[in-house]
Amino acid sequence: MHFPIQITFDEMDVESLNKDVTVQCSLCKCDVKSLSNNADMPQHEGKEKCKINMFRIENLKDKPEIVQFYTGFDNYSHFMFVFNLFGDEVNNLKYYPSMQPSRGKHPLTPCNEFYLTLIKLRRNMCNTELSFHFQINKTSVNKYFVTWINYLYCKFKDLNLWVPKETIDETVMFQRKTNSCTVIIDCTETKIEKPLNPASQQVTYSTYKSANTLKVLVGISNSGCVTFVSDAYGGSISDRELFEKCGIINLFQRGDIIFGDRGFNIQDLVSHMDITVNMPQFLKKGGDQFETDQLRKSTKVSSERINVERVIGLGKTF
Repeated sequence: MHFPIQITFDEMDVESLNKDVTVQCSLCKCDVKSLSNNADMPQHEGKEKCKINMFRIENLKDKPEIVQFYTGFDNYSHFMFVFNLFGDEVNNLKYYPSMQPSRGKHPLTPCNEFYLTLIKLRRNMCNTELSFHFQINKTSVNKYFVTWINYLYCKFKDLNLWVPKETIDETVMFQRKTNSCTVIIDCTETKIEKPLNPASQQVTYSTYKSANTLKVLVGISNSGCVTFVSDAYGGSISDRELFEKCGIINLFQRGDIIFGDRGFNIQDLVSHMDITVNMPQFLKKGGDQFETDQLRKSTKVSSERINVERVIGLGKTF
């Protein structure tokens, strides 16, 4: 047979239980009071606390290392210096996709729209991540990024980067192992998504990369300064054809010197201007090895060309 268990409490136990209940009740009263105080907090104070924690450039005034990490600028002052160059026109941008000035109130200031764009460019954050950090929806992220990319292109595309040869000769960063040159050129390709249109697929397909790409010609001076960036062309275009179409020929002066890769077989395109094109030497058909002078010249040209490859690499890892 099973009998119910009888529990007896002496006076000591009862007194102890009463104390515990009193303590628990006191704690509950404190918790309720705390919750009540939080509920009475003005709504604007709660919003301000949330705002401080949000991704905003103004919160990084004293954090240069964070500004540099996300934007590439050395500090907040440098960031604002560039932004202020845009003037008041950033307050009347025509936003993608309607391409009309937005009538509603924006969740981000133009300054922070620019900040978002730079983060996307430098850190390649996905739209979902940017949406979370800036507390906006993904549609807005896409709208701001596309709008600002097009705006920045229109703003900076007409900057004259070209440096005349006489100016280049005054300051040369790299050790001069060959005759001074006007520009060192090279092409670079960037992979893109495969276009749906068959004609676009054909134009952008690069046999070199075995993928659909966009191709750009980049030129630098002896001092390491970028002096030319072409528009983007389909990856199927040759280096020679790109050189001919991109407009760089119109910038040359008589007597200029060009350093390029073997793909730039362009001497006939600029010979009428008395322009010299230096390329690594081709091994003659049937030849076993380069002659001493040819080898020396190829080595010198290659050592200069490596600088433009470094600049392109820095641009791609910005």
